[in-house]
Amino acid sequence: MSVKFLMFLFMATVVTLASVQACDFECTYKKHISAIEKKDLASFESTITPGKKLTFILPDGTFFEDSATYRKLLKGWFAEGGWSFTPEVLQVEETSEMGTVLLKVFYHEDDRNGKPYDLEHYLYLVFKKQGDSWFLIHDQNTKVKAVTGDKAKAS
Repeated sequence: MSVKFLMFLFMATVVTLASVQACDFECTYKKHISAIEKKDLASFESTITPGKKLTFILPDGTFFEDSATYRKLLKGWFAEGGWSFTPEVLQVEETSEMGTVLLKVFYHEDDRNGKPYDLEHYLYLVFKKQGDSWFLIHDQNTKVKAVTGDKAKAS
């Protein structure tokens, strides 16, 4: 084999490996959020823990702790049409092993029980580093409650 051909193979391998390297925390949470916005189930799935435990809390307080249930519920949600998810990142924290993202989300469905449905909620995501990759282990949704009067003032 010629030296040029071997160099070509080496460079092709380096480029391929670089393109499949694991995302860091920022890359992972952005990929997760983007996947929701685009309803891209494959990208979304790649950010979810391969483990059996994943905490999922809905705005009404419904609690799940099983990654298989989470995957099943979200797969069904992604398959539904007529909804939009508009996030705003409020806070990001990262350590060497864990990362959190707090978002404020405006969620809209064109038709829920015959009429439009809107929900403004906080979405709190926790990612854990496993090997060289980051994966979602906690997804908590909390309704935004309008605060008025004296309660709105910081103490």
